[in-house]
Parts: sequence; C-alpha cells; structure tokens
Amino acid sequence: MKKLFSLKNKSLIFALLMTSFFAISCEKDEEPLVINEDETYSGQLTVDQLNGTNYTAGNVRIKVTPSATAGFLTIDMLQVSFSAQMPVKLDMMVQNVSYTSTNEKITLSGNNIIPIAMGGEFPAYTITNLNGEIKNGTLTLSMMCGSYPLTYSGSLEL
Repeated sequence: MKKLFSLKNKSLIFALLMTSFFAISCEKDEEPLVINEDETYSGQLTVDQLNGTNYTAGNVRIKVTPSATAGFLTIDMLQVSFSAQMPVKLDMMVQNVSYTSTNEKITLSGNNIIPIAMGGEFPAYTITNLNGEIKNGTLTLSMMCGSYPLTYSGSLEL
C-alpha cells in the first residue's frame, strides 16, 4: 500500500510539472508580420548586363502592395532603368508574387510572371526565380528578368 501511495504522488507531481510546463510554453505567440498598404522601399538595383559588367542604379523605389487574394502581392518598380542604354525610365509591375509571413520576416517568391510596363505585357522579360524577404524594414530581392540576373536591396521609406 505504501508503494502504491508513493507511485500516485509521483504521478501527481509529474502531472503538475507537465501542466505548468505547457502553460509556460503556450504563452501568446507573436503575430506574423503584415504588409501595410503601399509600403515603399528605396535602395540599390543591380543588373548583370551579360557582358562582364553590371549596371547599378541607386535610389530605386519599389512599392509593395498586398493583393486582394491572400498570400499574394504586387511589386511596382518605380521610374527604373535596367541599363545605361535605356532611353527612358519606366514603371514595371510584377503581379501575383507569393509570400509567407512569420513574426520575424516575410518571404517572397515567384516564377514565370510576365511583367507589365508602359501599358502592356513584356513576355521577353518574364520574371523567374524570384526570391526575397522583408525583414527589419529592409527589402531584398533576386530574380531573373528574362535572361538578366537582377538584385535589389532597399530600406523602408518613412
């Protein structure tokens, strides 16, 4: 009888310890980050010119806007050029970029997205291998724009 009582006490103590452990570990989880309407970043864009040189442009503005469809967003590159030989700067829109969110960062991805610029689609510059993240007020992107590798890093404008 003494052993049975002792075993019950050990079971009770174990149960209480486990309950308190789960109560501590189930503290309120932090909420995932959200993309506010029209977040705009300013930073540096680099495009590999496929001839052994890179074209780099500073103060490039990129606007990130959540879509009506959950889990997708639009990236607008504002008044951007991709080469020193480009005669004009243009706005380029990349729609249907997928994203996931944690409490630490937002991860972006996309593939086979035809960008829109100057009122029409540009299939020759289809976006592939788009990867990026938004973390601590910084947006980083890498992608293929047609056959041209492109990277971007910018900070949230306040």
